[in-house]
Amino acid sequence: MAAIVSALRRRPRRRAFTLIELLVVIAIIAILIALLLPAVQQAREAARRSQCKNNLKQLGLALHNYHDVHKQFPPTVDVPLATGNWGQKYVGGSKGGYLVRLLPFVDQEPLFKLIKFDVEGPGAGPEYQTFPGTSKRFTTQPIPVFMCPSDPSPDVRGNPNTTGRAKSNYALNMGNQSIPSKGGKCTTYPGNNFGTGPAGHGSTGDLTRISGIVSRWNWAARIRDITDGTANVFAAGEILPRCGDHTRNGWFHFNALWVATTAPINFPINCEGDPAKYPTGGCHDLDNWQTSQGFKSKHQGGAHFLMCDGAVRFVSENIDYLTYQKLGDRRD
Repeated sequence: MAAIVSALRRRPRRRAFTLIELLVVIAIIAILIALLLPAVQQAREAARRSQCKNNLKQLGLALHNYHDVHKQFPPTVDVPLATGNWGQKYVGGSKGGYLVRLLPFVDQEPLFKLIKFDVEGPGAGPEYQTFPGTSKRFTTQPIPVFMCPSDPSPDVRGNPNTTGRAKSNYALNMGNQSIPSKGGKCTTYPGNNFGTGPAGHGSTGDLTRISGIVSRWNWAARIRDITDGTANVFAAGEILPRCGDHTRNGWFHFNALWVATTAPINFPINCEGDPAKYPTGGCHDLDNWQTSQGFKSKHQGGAHFLMCDGAVRFVSENIDYLTYQKLGDRRD
């Protein structure tokens, strides 16, 4: 018994962690987390970029299926009457942008069939119509294939039950179009470098005055109009809807998505809902159309573009400016 007691007394006691050792362990864990977090974020962004690319591929299929049926790409849905603002009748013309015409080709035919395009008059057109038996407008309906998951902005701008507008992160390409500056506040990127897009803001139905594949009015190209070759011309690209005072109006609005390559990719804008990061009263303003109605993304270093042959490319924001304009133009 004495021998057992003596042996127990000789056993070394366990030493507790000191404060310094505990702090060292915590610091090591923090460093490991700091190293791991960017990797997790990069993996998530890679997944979002992949989904964004897939959305554009789906739009490419929809464009070509539409072309097979209608023998042209989808134009904006409007009534070209010589009344009202800039030769268009706003109420009669507010029948939706070209993405509305693509609805049956992106698994949204039931929604498309609910829209009554023959109704006109103040407060009666498709911009004001609601789902049967509800107060929710068609304009508030998010369409998943029209949205890039990397853009954290709200899916619907405004009141989702009445006046809200669901966003689109994609727009068809108006090309190297002449884009006049609002009030002369920024004239750095006037567009029309090749003389192929002289109509200001693309406000014409004359194909000889449009650089890209769609105009702001009721016109869109046929494949035979793309003389540079479908593999060499943008069909569509990414946008940040809250970075333009027109693009923020959503996928439904006929006067929202007249987007051109005139502005460099990812040109910085003081976007709606964000604190101003850049000088105001010039090129960085939300309503400076030369730069705000351009292609932009939340992806680092560039944006995805759909080519007219259906391929999707990621184009660097550092691309040579004139090379970028040539990719935007269908006949340079």
